[in-house]
Amino acid sequence: MRRLAFVIALLAVASAGISASFAAVHHAKSLTFAERFAPALELMAKR
Repeated sequence: MRRLAFVIALLAVASAGISASFAAVHHAKSLTFAERFAPALELMAKR
């Protein structure tokens, strides 16, 4: 019984991690180049 609970908890954590990674990939694709690298570009312009 303890092993079943461990397996269920492990599957829940794994599925949450997978869905979070898909959400991060989707968010990263929606940003433009300027939005992604704006902080770095501002630092380079100051030099």
